[in-house]
Parts: sequence; structure tokens; C-alpha cells
Amino acid sequence: MSPTDPSQDNEPYAPPQAAGRLPEPKLVGAGRAPAGVPDVLRFAWPTILSFVAGNLFRVNDQYWVQYLGQDAQAALGAVTFLMVMNFAAYFLTLSGSMSLVSQRTGSGDIAGRDQAIRGALMLGAGVAFLVGAIGWTIAPWALTRMGLEGDIHAYALQYTRMIYIAALPIALAPLVDSFFVSMGDTRTPFLLQLGAVALNFCLNPMLIYEGAPWDVDLGSPERMGMTGAALATGLSRLLVLSLGLIILARRYKVRWMPRREPRIATMALLARTGIPSSASIGVYAGVYLVMLAFVFDQLDPSVLAALGIGFNAFEGISFPFYLGVAVAGSSLVGRNLGAGALDEARRAVRSVRRVGIGLGALLALAFLLLGPIVAHKFSQDPEVVRQTILYAQVLAASQIFVAIEAVSEKTLLGAGNTRPIIWITGPGNLLRAPLAWGLAIHFGWGAIGVWWAINVTTMLKALALLTIVERGGWRGPGGRVAGTKGDGRARVIG
Repeated sequence: MSPTDPSQDNEPYAPPQAAGRLPEPKLVGAGRAPAGVPDVLRFAWPTILSFVAGNLFRVNDQYWVQYLGQDAQAALGAVTFLMVMNFAAYFLTLSGSMSLVSQRTGSGDIAGRDQAIRGALMLGAGVAFLVGAIGWTIAPWALTRMGLEGDIHAYALQYTRMIYIAALPIALAPLVDSFFVSMGDTRTPFLLQLGAVALNFCLNPMLIYEGAPWDVDLGSPERMGMTGAALATGLSRLLVLSLGLIILARRYKVRWMPRREPRIATMALLARTGIPSSASIGVYAGVYLVMLAFVFDQLDPSVLAALGIGFNAFEGISFPFYLGVAVAGSSLVGRNLGAGALDEARRAVRSVRRVGIGLGALLALAFLLLGPIVAHKFSQDPEVVRQTILYAQVLAASQIFVAIEAVSEKTLLGAGNTRPIIWITGPGNLLRAPLAWGLAIHFGWGAIGVWWAINVTTMLKALALLTIVERGGWRGPGGRVAGTKGDGRARVIG
């Protein structure tokens, strides 16, 4: 190798030992990562529980605001997709870091791993401040454009403005979790999330209602109302973020103050890797915002409330199962590719898919059997309950496809091959809005037309992503991992 390699961002190349870095075997998670079905299950279950715990923030909110009335639940259902749009911006950093941190961990490059972590935190903080400032400013206009009026608009504005004030911990807490998973540690983020959710569950009633925590019912006087629900989320995420940063420094020896700060080139690489996944989530959320303005506004308000309960209480629990398996698979694929273990990376792809499909079948059955029970726990309104049960019954038909979509997308993410994601999920999500309008409004199917539009587009996306993976997309662009040298080893970026 020449003294200066252009793949090193124009800096002199130095072997890890010469640069004072730890030897490869001492980097936690380095080298080949076993990836059979039992290995995936052992590695994935804490990740699954961590994501379930993370989504319980929304479940907690949906549960506790029911005592404010149907308008509050409808408001939370509407702003859910505005929150997903925010997460799309935050995922720009998260998805890029998952790919780079896992690959550099697998290759034994401790300096490159630390630089990716520092760069991700700096980029994530910048994105969070930008989203928070813009979101707080345009929230009234955005909610009006979504078709929200009266008390629904007022409740939604209270919630969103506090969420934007707390943007920094909300953005960075999931990012810190992803660092642990990328290094092969799924237990730590689970324990952190468990503590944060417990705190959130206790803070919610105390901040929302007077006389709380437990003595609340319909008509209970408000303390902070919807603002309190959002504040509880922000404070709980701040706990996870603070503890996570301390553990990274003490247990994994991540250096926060290196001789040189992360370069723009590092953050640019993170952004380039994350843009397709981030854009995909943004399109997904944008489509729902369009449907709120042009489809749900022509349906009974109970349908919007049912969407909020269904999305938060049903898919808010089921999707983290798929995502936990998929992210664990992304880490296994990335680490094995970084270590040059192509056979084990291929095995990871197959094992993760098998686990995902099995989960999809089980959760489809759960939607059918538990729908009536869950619906009655989240609403006192008979029509909202009926619409929520209908949502669960129809969406059960697509759960296996949701699993296939999730594991296929994260397989491509682990390999750094993210471009196919936006080219498939973008059009698939965009199709959802006109199809929902056609079935629900034009043909008069009502709410069931919206739910079937979601099913059909999910199935199409899943099959397309599966095809890309089967054709070898998991190996990355050009048959090798994005962001590596030609021999498959991660770059050393000083």
C-alpha cells in the first residue's frame, strides 16, 4: 500500500498497532459472528424487547390520554405520523451508524469505530436541533394542513411543541442504543429502555392530570394535559441517553475527546449511507399525512382514533419484534462482511428471514385473537372500539409481509447497500395514498378500504425487497461492503 491511500480520506495510513490502537482481538464484537437460527434468536431477543420497550412510550401515551376524551386520542393518532416524519430525519444518522459501526467492529478497527460513533453523535445532534427549531415554528400550520380543527388541533399542538423542545434526547437515545447493538451488545439497550419506559409510565399520569398518579378517570382535571405526556417522553429518553453515554465510555472505552474531532468526511459518509433509509421513512410518514388531509377527513372521527390506537398499540408492539430481529440481522451481516466472513453473512441473511417469517405468523394470529381485548383497554367509545377491532383483523393479513420487508431492508442496510431501499419503498408507499382514497372514498369501502390499501402496498414492497436480497444485494454495491476497501476490510480513518 502506498503511504497515502485515497480511500483513507487523504490521510496517511497507519496500521492499528502503530497508531496506538488496541489489537484486533480485544475489540468487543470483532471477527466472525455465528449466525445460525439459534444464534439469531439468542442475539435478537434483547433487541426485540428493547424496541418493544422503546415503542411502549407511544403505548403509554395512547393509554393515559384516553381519560382526556376521544379528541385527545384522535390528536395523538394524527400526530403519530408527524412523529414518524421526525424519526425519518433522525434515522439519517442512525442507519448510517449501524452500517459503519458494525463493519468497523467486525474488522477490529477500534479507532474507526470510535470515530463513527463520535461523528454520528455530532451529526445526530445537528439534525435534532434543526428538526426541533423548524418543527416548533411550523407546528400550528402543519397541523392545520393535516385537517385538524378545534380541540383536536389544540391537543395536537400541545403535544408536538413539547416533543420538539425535547428533540435532542428523543433523537440521540435510539442512536446510542444502535451503537450497542452494532457492537454485538443487545442486553444493555434493553435494560436501559426498560428503565426508561417504567419512568415514562409513572411520569405520564403525574404530568397529565391533577391528583395523579393513579386516581384518574374520564373528566379528571388536567395538570399539563398533552404537554405532560410529551414531557414525560423527553425526560425518560434523557435518562437512557445519559446512562448510555456513560456505559459506552466506561465499558467499551469509547474516546469522546480524541486528538482530532470527527471530520466532515466521516459525517458525510454516515449521511450518504443513511439517506435512502431516512428518505424511505419520510415518504412513509408523508403519505399518511396526505391521507389524513384527503382520506380520513372524509371518514368518521372514530376511524382516526382507531388508527392511532391500532398503530400505537398493535403495530407499536408487533413491528418492534420484526425490527429487533432485523436490526440484529443487520449487525450480524455487517460484522461478518467487515470480517470477510461471506459464508457466515449469507447464513445470517437466511436465518434472520426464517425467524422473521415465524414471528409474522405468530403475530398475525395475535392480532386476530387479541384485537377485541386490546381495543376495549384503550377506549371507552363503542364506535372507536369497533373500528379498532376491524383495523387489527384486516392488518393481520399482512404481518408476514411486514416481517419480510423489515428483515430484507435491514439486511441491505447492514451491507451498506441502501439505494434499493428508497427505489422500492418510496413508490410502494406513494401508491398507498391514491389506493386508499380509491377504495375508501371512490368505491365507498370506508375504513376497510384504507386498511386494505396498507396491506396491498406492504405485500408489494416486501416481495420486491426480497427479490433484491435473493439476487445478492446483501453483499453491498459492486459485490462488496460499502465503505470498505476492495478486500472487504473496513477503512481505517484516523
